[in-house]
Amino acid sequence: MSTTRNWIQWSAAAAVLLALGLGLFLRNPNREGGVRLEGEVQNFSGERFDLARFRGQPVVVNAWATWCGPCRRELPMLLEQAKAHREIRFVFLNQGEGPEAVRAYLEEARLDMPEAYFDPNSGVIQRWGAQGLPTTYFFDAAGKLVAKHVGELNKEQLLGYLSLL
Repeated sequence: MSTTRNWIQWSAAAAVLLALGLGLFLRNPNREGGVRLEGEVQNFSGERFDLARFRGQPVVVNAWATWCGPCRRELPMLLEQAKAHREIRFVFLNQGEGPEAVRAYLEEARLDMPEAYFDPNSGVIQRWGAQGLPTTYFFDAAGKLVAKHVGELNKEQLLGYLSLL
């Protein structure tokens, strides 16, 4: 009788795990065609718009925050590469902070960030399946996700991703 009960328990556990795995697969935003360059953000002035307006050229979206150490370390290199690769639009998408906090940080760090945007509730990157900060997304000119990097980028990694665009 205990052999039957063990078999039933194992079968039930396997069914639950299969259902969970299938559920995660079906809701995975990174599946083919799932992540697109779109979502409402705002600029320093508070103007709201959809990221889809940037379609038509390759776009790099860097999700970051001023309190994030790895974000702070990679930011100067990303800004430098944005100036060096003007054919690619770099969008710096702050997560959960306001313009005042970002402006104060940029002044303190002496950084010039011409493409600073805000995702106040992190809704855009949650839909894109972000797993932490920093996360950098690489979109082709049609707005389709080509690559995603979770964690701090170094220059060689960034250049490798840019070559895909």
